[in-house]
Amino acid sequence: MKFLMFIDRVYSKIQAFFLLLVIPITALSIYLYLRLPKWIPVKFGFDFNPTSWGYKSSIFIFPIVLLILPLFTSKRIMTSQEKLLTRRVSAEVITLVVLVILIISMIGAYSYYFSMI
Repeated sequence: MKFLMFIDRVYSKIQAFFLLLVIPITALSIYLYLRLPKWIPVKFGFDFNPTSWGYKSSIFIFPIVLLILPLFTSKRIMTSQEKLLTRRVSAEVITLVVLVILIISMIGAYSYYFSMI
């Protein structure tokens, strides 16, 4: 129960951190956009080799998702949708896991894009 209360208490702060990450990630995306070729890999296989290519403007998907996801899963919205603490916290944990997976995949993709410059 202490873990649930801890997650519920720090959830807003963690989401604010992810929202603040949008600013440097957008700046990094603009930097990469100006230097990358017209076609970049947008999908990677299990061996981390590109399996699909797309326009370089698709690099802005990461900042957009990183901005939209925390806004639509804010604590106020979660509280209005679910009153039961355990269900609300489980939704918060799932959201945080998705955000962490997004950051990890973004780090991998951006490191690959930097190697293309």
